[in-house]
Amino acid sequence: MFFTFINCAILTTLASFVTLCGQRQLNNQLPWSPKHSVCDNCHHPLSWWQLIPILGFIIQRGHCHWCDAKISPFFPLSELTIILVTAWTFTSSWYHNLIFAIVILTLLYLSTTDFVSQVIYPIALIGLLPLLLVLPRQSLSIGKVTVELVIIGLFLLGLQHITKGLGTGDIEFILVTDLIGGWELTAQIVLIGCLLTLIPALIKRNSKVPLIPGLALGFILRLLFCSD
Repeated sequence: MFFTFINCAILTTLASFVTLCGQRQLNNQLPWSPKHSVCDNCHHPLSWWQLIPILGFIIQRGHCHWCDAKISPFFPLSELTIILVTAWTFTSSWYHNLIFAIVILTLLYLSTTDFVSQVIYPIALIGLLPLLLVLPRQSLSIGKVTVELVIIGLFLLGLQHITKGLGTGDIEFILVTDLIGGWELTAQIVLIGCLLTLIPALIKRNSKVPLIPGLALGFILRLLFCSD
């Protein structure tokens, strides 16, 4: 229990840092510069207690302490998800814990950039590949995997052209998912992700809703609860 708590605390702190890195990269800033985090609305430097994962949001009642601007619940909810997933997947194997930590933080980074600016950085998708070490695909030749990826890619590009709603980053995410787990796993993740995205889409009918956060959560739920 003690080590699980320590692991959750470390991962939650890293999660907060990862969301900061995502936001700063979108602003062409370095993770360590500027030195202090600031409110996105009033740009007032944040105090240490405002930066405590989850608790900072609760203490401020979801609004900036300085200007009363609303803080997006995306960030505390992401940190809470990290805690729950970390507690659920924690094992005695450091190797297993390290791989899942990398994958979870990668999903959070991709979700952050897509949520904030509807873009993802394809290079970040490499962080999902360690799953191949613990979740190997069924034995298929390189040729068959390539054909599968081409077929799915062409289908998604056609869907993007017809609907105008599927982004290039969404397609890249789905293709990497297929590379890792095959089309059945991918189909389940996409289904779960789309269903989860329907909720905010119905609330914000006139706004474009990012798909990657839903796909990332679908990815996590599929790995946790739908394993064979």
